Amino acid sequence: MILRPPRSTPFPYTTLFRSTIYIEGYWQSESYFKDVESQIRADLQFIEPNDDKNSYLAFHIRNSDSVSIHIRFFSSGNEASNNAPKDYYETAIAKMESLTNNCHYYLFSDNPDQARLLISLPDDRVTVIDNNTDPDFAYADLWLMHLCKHHIIANSTFSWWGAWLADSSEKIVIAPGFELRSGVAWWGFDGLIPNEWIKC
Repeated sequence: MILRPPRSTPFPYTTLFRSTIYIEGYWQSESYFKDVESQIRADLQFIEPNDDKNSYLAFHIRNSDSVSIHIRFFSSGNEASNNAPKDYYETAIAKMESLTNNCHYYLFSDNPDQARLLISLPDDRVTVIDNNTDPDFAYADLWLMHLCKHHIIANSTFSWWGAWLADSSEKIVIAPGFELRSGVAWWGFDGLIPNEWIKC
């Protein structure tokens, strides 16, 4: 995250922040910025990808009862201790199905083929997003994710931000309710999940 002082800032502030400041962290708790939420949303604007595939996907996401579902693999594709397990996704999908009507799922993952095996839905209800595999295009996945009306996130900063930045006024967000601490991985701390999100 890069912070620069606004142009209208009083002199003492500009003196303090003469240079660009880099702040490192995950920042996946509203406690850090809830009081300036509107400013954060205004500042964190996407540069839309302009290729045909992403434009096509964006059109369909915007014009359907779309649900982003994110599966993050922290290992080589097996259900390691830091991966949200299959039963979480089964429970989350069942909950989403009870709250929406005829929704379509858009599956995001760093391993799309493996992720698809964890989702027990027919092919006509799932679109696998597999066109932004180059790390330089990860932002395009995040952009598509934030366009979705509803979200099933992984225990991941990436989908946490995708869901939080989504501006659908009726969005439903389902998040892992478990706690994991292993090495540098940490999920489930107080304040992580906004109050209006549903834990499964």
